[in-house]
Amino acid sequence: MKIAVIAANGRSGQAFVQIALEAGHLVRAGIHKSSSMKPAKGLTLVDCDATQEGDVTRLIQGQDAVVSFIGHVRVSPPDVQTKAIQVIISSMVNLHQKRLVSLTGTGVRLPNDKITLFDRLLNVSIGIIDPKRVADGKNHAKVLMESDLDWTIIRVLKLTNRKYRPYSLRASGPTKLFVSRAEVAQAVLEVLEQKSYIKKSPIISDPS
Repeated sequence: MKIAVIAANGRSGQAFVQIALEAGHLVRAGIHKSSSMKPAKGLTLVDCDATQEGDVTRLIQGQDAVVSFIGHVRVSPPDVQTKAIQVIISSMVNLHQKRLVSLTGTGVRLPNDKITLFDRLLNVSIGIIDPKRVADGKNHAKVLMESDLDWTIIRVLKLTNRKYRPYSLRASGPTKLFVSRAEVAQAVLEVLEQKSYIKKSPIISDPS
């Protein structure tokens, strides 16, 4: 596949780019501001502000799928996920593209979700400390779910930089307590390669 990656210079984005290239896919990596990413076979680096439609269109044109790792950092606007996904959707519609995978937290709740005590406590804490961040994740998901794209929203609880460990994707969880970025990267590649969980929002869970 030819895959465009939004926020490819983030830690999760870099993990995905690495395994996608190793699997033989061609990657256009959208990077914003500084980046330590280096040229590699099958990789094209593209400057891209995900809130600017011209940048996004230039990045994703001619690609088979788009992946968004847009998240919150210290200097990002509180609604960055929602603004970015609106721009991405608009660009994809104009280019007649369909497949989009996005990453967000388990604070995005759906009916029938199996919510563990730790999941509930951690999301309540985040909601108290940074309610705008939680609202942004929910709003971004709502916008995406209302689109006509072939979207998948992968949900996680707590991201870590530890080594890859086995996982499973489940429609309603329960969530795995700690999820490595390597596991997120593999889960995103899994749904792309298998064309699975289209118009669904699976949770990264412990292996069956």
